Amino acid sequence: IAVGANADGVHLGQTDIPMELARQILGRDRLVGRSTTNPQELERAIAEGADYVGVGPIFATPTKPGKAAVGFDYLQYARKHAPMPQFAIGGIDLSNIDDVIQAGATQVAVVRAIMEAADPEATTREFLRRLSQREQS
Repeated sequence: IAVGANADGVHLGQTDIPMELARQILGRDRLVGRSTTNPQELERAIAEGADYVGVGPIFATPTKPGKAAVGFDYLQYARKHAPMPQFAIGGIDLSNIDDVIQAGATQVAVVRAIMEAADPEATTREFLRRLSQREQS
């Protein structure tokens, strides 16, 4: 699908195809990221040469039913140990984004908070405003 859509890259979960196969299919010039929930998965993503990692779910989320939240300890671990960009993900919305930023996140991936918002554009702008405030401080 990513090749057909001429996407800039693809994001792989822990049970998706191997990173090397994704790179063979996509080519070396496209991004390949990997979801991580613990230090062992992070080490695997580093060894595989992931371009970025998803870190989470930070909070419980209905998009990952039964998946335990990793909380801020793993987010802080990833910030210290990952040589590539990290995106905090999972249950993040405007009610908790400030806590996520304070815990060290500089980038987030959100879906539900925007898709279910009454005004998705305004919600997106508010996420960006709060994230850019962190960069300025």
